[in-house]
Amino acid sequence: ATATSAALADAFARSTDPNTLLRDVYGPFACAPEDVTLDKLGMQIQFGADCYTHVHKDYKNVYDFSGWVTNHPGGEYNIQKWAMGWNDSAGWYLDYPYPGVPERNVPQHPMSRWENNKGGTDIVFVAKLGNSIPYRDLPSNLKTNIIAEYFGASTNQDEGAGTIVCGSHGEVSNDRTLREQFDFRHDLEAQPTSTSVMNNQRHVVWYEIGLSAQDQLRQRMAFALSELITVVPESIDADRQTEIYTKFYDIFVNNAFGNYFDIMKLVSYSPLMAEHLTFLKSKSHPYIYRKEDKRVSSPDENYSREIMQLFTIGLYVLNEDGTQVVDESTGKPKQTYTNEGIESFARAWTGFDRQAVRGNTEEHSTSSTGNKLDPMKVIAAYRDPFPKADLTGGFLGDRYLRCVDLPLQSFLKKGAVYTLRGGNPVSEYRTDPSQYATDEAEKFVLDTTSALYQVLNNGGQYELTVELQDDLVCTGTECDVDTVRMVKVDSVYYEFKERPCVQMAFYDDGKQIRAKENKDLGSMCANPSLPHASEACCRDERFQEVRSATKETGVTYFYEGERTKYNTARDRCENIGKDLCMFEYTSVSPINEWWKKGYSWTNKDCEIMVKVNQEGYIAVVHDADYSYRKEIDRYGIPAEVDGDETLNWFKVQWDGGDFPGSSPENSCAANKCKVHSNGSCVCRTSVSESTVFDSIDNIDKEQVMAQLFLGAIGPEVTSVPTSGAGFIAHVVDGIIDASTVFEVEDKGRTFYLKNIVSEVHLHGWEAVPTIYEAEDATEFQNVTIKDSTTLSASNGRYIDFDATDEAYVTWDVSVSYTGDYSMSIRYGLDTFTRQMEVYVNDEVVEWTGPDANPPIDLDYISSNPQNDVGFEPMTRCQGDCDIDEHCAAGLFCFQVNKGGSAIPGCNNPDGLGADFCVDPNDIENMLFLPTGGSSDDWRLTEGKTVRLVEGVNTIKLKVPFGNDRRPTFDYLKIEGLPSFTSSSKFRNPPHFVALIGEENSYTEQNTIDAQYETDALLEHLFYHDNVGPFLAIRIAQRFGVSNPSPRYVKTCAQAFKTGLYESGTQSFGDGRYGSLEALAACVVLDQEATDEALYEDPAHGALREPIIMVMNLLRSMEYSNTLPTEGLDGPALAESYNVRLRDMDEKIGQSPHDFPSVFSFFLPEHVPEAGPALSAQLVAPEALILDMPKIVGIQNGMISLIKYGLSDCNSGFGSYPGYKGCSDNGLYERSIGHLARVPSGTTIEEMVSEVSLLLTAGRLSQDNR
Repeated sequence: ATATSAALADAFARSTDPNTLLRDVYGPFACAPEDVTLDKLGMQIQFGADCYTHVHKDYKNVYDFSGWVTNHPGGEYNIQKWAMGWNDSAGWYLDYPYPGVPERNVPQHPMSRWENNKGGTDIVFVAKLGNSIPYRDLPSNLKTNIIAEYFGASTNQDEGAGTIVCGSHGEVSNDRTLREQFDFRHDLEAQPTSTSVMNNQRHVVWYEIGLSAQDQLRQRMAFALSELITVVPESIDADRQTEIYTKFYDIFVNNAFGNYFDIMKLVSYSPLMAEHLTFLKSKSHPYIYRKEDKRVSSPDENYSREIMQLFTIGLYVLNEDGTQVVDESTGKPKQTYTNEGIESFARAWTGFDRQAVRGNTEEHSTSSTGNKLDPMKVIAAYRDPFPKADLTGGFLGDRYLRCVDLPLQSFLKKGAVYTLRGGNPVSEYRTDPSQYATDEAEKFVLDTTSALYQVLNNGGQYELTVELQDDLVCTGTECDVDTVRMVKVDSVYYEFKERPCVQMAFYDDGKQIRAKENKDLGSMCANPSLPHASEACCRDERFQEVRSATKETGVTYFYEGERTKYNTARDRCENIGKDLCMFEYTSVSPINEWWKKGYSWTNKDCEIMVKVNQEGYIAVVHDADYSYRKEIDRYGIPAEVDGDETLNWFKVQWDGGDFPGSSPENSCAANKCKVHSNGSCVCRTSVSESTVFDSIDNIDKEQVMAQLFLGAIGPEVTSVPTSGAGFIAHVVDGIIDASTVFEVEDKGRTFYLKNIVSEVHLHGWEAVPTIYEAEDATEFQNVTIKDSTTLSASNGRYIDFDATDEAYVTWDVSVSYTGDYSMSIRYGLDTFTRQMEVYVNDEVVEWTGPDANPPIDLDYISSNPQNDVGFEPMTRCQGDCDIDEHCAAGLFCFQVNKGGSAIPGCNNPDGLGADFCVDPNDIENMLFLPTGGSSDDWRLTEGKTVRLVEGVNTIKLKVPFGNDRRPTFDYLKIEGLPSFTSSSKFRNPPHFVALIGEENSYTEQNTIDAQYETDALLEHLFYHDNVGPFLAIRIAQRFGVSNPSPRYVKTCAQAFKTGLYESGTQSFGDGRYGSLEALAACVVLDQEATDEALYEDPAHGALREPIIMVMNLLRSMEYSNTLPTEGLDGPALAESYNVRLRDMDEKIGQSPHDFPSVFSFFLPEHVPEAGPALSAQLVAPEALILDMPKIVGIQNGMISLIKYGLSDCNSGFGSYPGYKGCSDNGLYERSIGHLARVPSGTTIEEMVSEVSLLLTAGRLSQDNR
């Protein structure tokens, strides 16, 4: 058709795609309806001298499959094989859909498999075949030397911008003068060293340091911590590596006297720990549900459980002295956590994955996620974004600042943090398209006169991290934006790091957002007070503007990825004479690229609802409008917030314990909520904020902390501090009210807390919503019920009106009571604004809006006034217009085709039949605004109030006289007005990660927010009252006291809590909660560790760990790896060796790094099965591994070491060195080292006393002497 050809020609003309063979063109396309059919796929079009064939949008795209190699269900080879032989062939092309080859067990590959997996982290879009792409814009996995050399890549980033390079902690250069060397695993097919030798290297490092290090207490503390927080090599797919294990062990060495929180965080980000305790690549249920065809899943719970049970708080609640707290209701020890807590926290351990492999490491793999050395990254898309209940009846995120309470333009306020990114303009804290690094991307360049520029520039001395010390005044464009992401300072980039803040799961006055076009996945609600979307400028009543809402570079947006609050977006659109609307597409000028779009605000209201299951757990529901059909991971409302699909339950604290469905009296129906097919309730919500305290009399710190959960930025400037019982109240005007901020000190932290509580109240409908589909119509004339070829209609069918004003449709509607109801229509309209007459029980219903204008006479200017010289847009009731653009702002062209037609807001005494400009507020019938399309671009009208009577009613919609062009109908929706009878409510839960997520980097689910949530979880465990006594017991046990007294435990727990321990005139610790220096000092210096009188107490002390026994012997007896060579025949031997103890875990039951399980070598609560310890119920952890074979192994090994040196002689601790035999002649000729100490005493008694001092701390009894 001519219209189609013109539309495509226009699209070609607007296209800026430089690729002449594969050319992308963008809508909107005003094509003829008869051309929008499946048989037109593959059509050809002539443009200029070139002929183009329509192909799939991904045809000949180039993708990086590195991630998919690892995650491909059919194994790595079946992806890698396509790249093999590339230089010998023309290359490989992926063919979808693929029917499969059953006889070869090759499954079918439907098109959905490609659509669901492309564009994510596993299959990364690179470019179209034939396009050029800067090396810097390649996915990080492809930025290798091989790729650079093959394609001849060269650096073209800004001159002088530089690259941020971070060295490895504690890295030192090699000492080539040392004889021995370590091999490393760099090429599996060229590995010269045996597996046994490779496996022993990490042990040798430990033994060498254990013998020679000058900081023995640090080394002992590190070993004790490593026994508490274990990694099991058998669980790691790296049996021949050394560096990854020594790097993990260094966490404990470096922080042995530091803060325990640092250890918790480093361990939690360790790829070894993630692999060992199986939370590596753990993905959230909402991600799996969308990506794997509605598969219901739960995140891995292993680490969630073990970090509590084994690393921080243990199984039972402890008093500060380590004794167990008894649950008075059961008479049993009170548990620290339940399975609910494990499940809740498991959702916070999703999203962790390894970094890409880098150079200068031992790792041989080249996988995109094969790095077992560096701290893991967090993939925000994998993270469960919903609120997580904590262990104390609250939520992770309690007492954090709300994001809506951040100061305006927080990027200019005191405390704002900026991180140097060198020449890289792409965010690392957030999730942005890689195209933001291209020259076509709009950068936020700071004016050299701005205060922010001056601070960041710092005279050209760019700091890695900059924190603003004062509030700054904005300059230029800085004043126009709500927030920033990357800012350019000269030739370098800084990234703004927003302070930690939480969003509230429920809020009122939500506004709907959409992705780049209305069919995309992502129709959902957003909080208008947060910068979570951008502008898309158009007017609802203007058909062409709805088809293509605009974004203008430098006018309506100022940098790529800019997010604004709702009001900012609306103001920017109003500044160019437009507004926000429910658009079909978005278009960016002057460069219209997909990566410049993303989520945009609309003017459509939406509501946050709640879904409640039978246990009282809830899920968040977004009651949003969607234009296409709902399809998992493709169209409409995302499943995680869709009322029919969501299964993302989380726990809340119901006021009084009552919730819809908690009892027959408090049923779903009693709350007037909708009953879902699975038995859950869907209710409406509203949010209230109320003052908690109206006086500070008779309240204390504990009450403040138990009832205030919303953080504050700080006290009001005009407030006056007033001291209370363990807190300070900052009071404005002498009144304790919502403006009061409470300041509380707790375990070294300062909290500023708002004196308000945010609560969610449940509501329902006087009558729950009922949908009447197209096929439910009971009477119609001049209409056709059609099948939607795209299945975009809700039930696959829709009503199409004939081109006549005699067309109508009627539904029979049954209601249970007489009263007011809300009526709305889901419709499509591919032309200008239209109206329909509504009849209820044969009586016409008209609505006059509060902004309706008084009628005025029609003013017929000309049939084509726009052709007149000096034409100005027509005012209300002027005509003849042809399109909306002929009318002034706020008006649209009301089109009729018969004389005498009613013109809204206008008097028509002469019965004119022309088209006139009218105000939408003057429409008394039901108004239908353009949607973009008639059969696949749907919109729900605003609800109109109608009066219905009990029983059956008829609702009829008719095309008005003279109005032949009309909308199509999908369904009629009838619902009762809101009901406020429910008394159910709960505290509004906070969450860190936004719910707004979509593929192709259009997301508010950011890495930094997931990291903040991880910190919040670690802090929740770290500041638990159990941690001090738990660690005091565990560390005391590793330092020789298996059964520490309550007094001893309490003293050391207090040292950990206060960060200080004093012994005599010496003070230890830095005064911060969690100090391991203070704890270690207490453990080794307390009277229970030093009082010799306790040596006589049979219940005191501990069995020495086998490996500590051996190391004590080696150190005390001055083990030497230099061999005496006098008297030995044959060629000269090496004179020095490393300390090569071999297979110690098999010989004595213990060796460094080789933990048999997550529970370490032994259980801290182990009570021997026989002997005095059993009758006394004393624990003896080391007894668990000291069985008879191990005891014999220890004795044999020590005797062999003394007689033959370090060798394999008589079950020695070494291995056969390859020469000589076992001979007790003092020459140690079969060994690689020996005990070299010569006693200093002159008599047997003196020598025995010396040995007793060195090996038993002088505790060898007189009988044994």
